[in-house]
Amino acid sequence: MFGLLKKKISGFIEKLTKREEDKGEPEQHEKKEEPELAIKPEEQARTTEQHEKTGEKPIQPIEKTKPAIKPEEHPARTIEQPERVHKIEAPKPIRPEKTEEKPAPKEQIRQTPIQAAQQPQQETKVQLPQPTQGKPVLQQPKERELAPKLGLVSKVKSFFVREVEIKESEIAPLLDELHWAMLESDVSLDTAEHITQRLKEELTGKKIEKDKLNEKLRESVKRVLTETLSSQTLDLTEYIHAKGKPVKILFLGPNGAGKTTTIAKVAHYLKSKGISSVLAASDTFRAAAIEQISHHGEKLDVRVIKHDYAADPSAVAFDAIAHAKAKGIDVVLIDTAGRQETNYNLLKEMEKINRVVNPDLKLFVGEAVAGHAIVEQAKAFNDSLHLDGIILTKLDCDAKGGTSFSLGHELRLPIVFMGCGQGYDDLKKFDAEWIVSNVLAE
Repeated sequence: MFGLLKKKISGFIEKLTKREEDKGEPEQHEKKEEPELAIKPEEQARTTEQHEKTGEKPIQPIEKTKPAIKPEEHPARTIEQPERVHKIEAPKPIRPEKTEEKPAPKEQIRQTPIQAAQQPQQETKVQLPQPTQGKPVLQQPKERELAPKLGLVSKVKSFFVREVEIKESEIAPLLDELHWAMLESDVSLDTAEHITQRLKEELTGKKIEKDKLNEKLRESVKRVLTETLSSQTLDLTEYIHAKGKPVKILFLGPNGAGKTTTIAKVAHYLKSKGISSVLAASDTFRAAAIEQISHHGEKLDVRVIKHDYAADPSAVAFDAIAHAKAKGIDVVLIDTAGRQETNYNLLKEMEKINRVVNPDLKLFVGEAVAGHAIVEQAKAFNDSLHLDGIILTKLDCDAKGGTSFSLGHELRLPIVFMGCGQGYDDLKKFDAEWIVSNVLAE
C-alpha cells in the first residue's frame, strides 16, 4: 500500500540528509597536468653539463603550448629563426690568441661563429644570470596537493559545529524532483505544488543537529503531509448523537466504487457503537443492487426498505424515512444508483432525490485506485449537490498513495471513513496520521 509515494518521499529525505551530512568535508580535486616541455629535464641536464665544459649558453626549454616567436615581432633580430627547435650540436670552441689579459672566468660564455661575424671588432661577453637574479634555468615541477586548502576557521568549524543550516539553493533541486514524483503518485498538480511550497517554507533556514538530521527531516515532512490531509474532520458518531432522530445520510458516487458494500459496513460500524439504522434500497436501476443490499441486511440483522425494480428512488427513500420515524430508528442509510459525473441527466435526477429527501449528510463514495479521476468526480458531485464528506474505498489496493492527499487539499472536505478490505470490520475511521505514517514507513 502506497508503495510508489512511499518510495519517492523516502528518496527525498535520504538525498537531503546525505547532502547536509556532507557539508564541511573537503572534496578531492584532480591534479592539474603540467605543460609538457619540448626538451625533457634529463636531456636538458646533459646539455647543460656539456655547455658548461664548452662555455656555450644552454638552450632554454620551450613549452609546447606556447607558439614560436615570429621574427617580425622582434625587429632587433636580423637572422630568421627556424619554426621548430632542433637539436643543435655544440660548435667547437674558438681558442683566442694568448694575451696578457687574465683568462675569462667559467661563468663567461664565448661567442658563436654567427655572433662573431656580426660583431667582428668588439668582443661581447655574456654572463650567465646569477641564481639570486631570477629563477634557475631548470626547475623540477612541484607536486600539487589533491585536497583543497581550507582556512583555519573552516577546518575548526567542520569538526566542532554540530548542526547544519538548510539553504534554499540546496533543497530547490530536490523539491523539483519530489514535485514530479508526486505527480506520478496520483497527487494532483495543485496539491503537489502546495506540498513542495510548504516543505520549502518549513525547511529553508532551519538549523538541525547532524546526529538527528534524518529524524528531524522526517518530522517536518510528516507535519506538512498531515496538515494537507486533516484540513477538516467529521466524527459521524458525535454528529449523530448531536442531531435529532432520524439522521438521513445519502450515499452517492460513480459506478463500481463500492457504495452498497460501504453502506453495509457503515451499518455494522454504527451497530457496534449502539446506534440503530435502516437501509433504503434506492438503487432501482440495477436489479442486482436490491438483492445485494437485502443480503447485507439479513447478515447484519438490519431492516431494508425496498420497492420493485425501476421504481422511483425518491419514493423508496421517503418510505425508509417514514419507517425510521415510526420505529424510533437513529439513522437512515440511503443507497443510490452509480452515475458518472459526465452524465448530465443522472446528475439532475440525483438533485431531485436530494430535494425530496433533504438529507442531513451527503457522502461521496470513491475508490482510491481511480487516481486523478476521483478528484474530478468529487468536484462535479460537489458542484451539483454540495457534499459534506468523502468515504475512500479500496485503499488497501492503492499502490501509489496520492489520492487521499489530492482529495483533502482540492475539495477541503473531511474524509470520514477508509475502506481497507472486504469484511464488515474493514472500515476504518479516517486517521491522517495513520496514512502519513504508512507513507513514511521505512
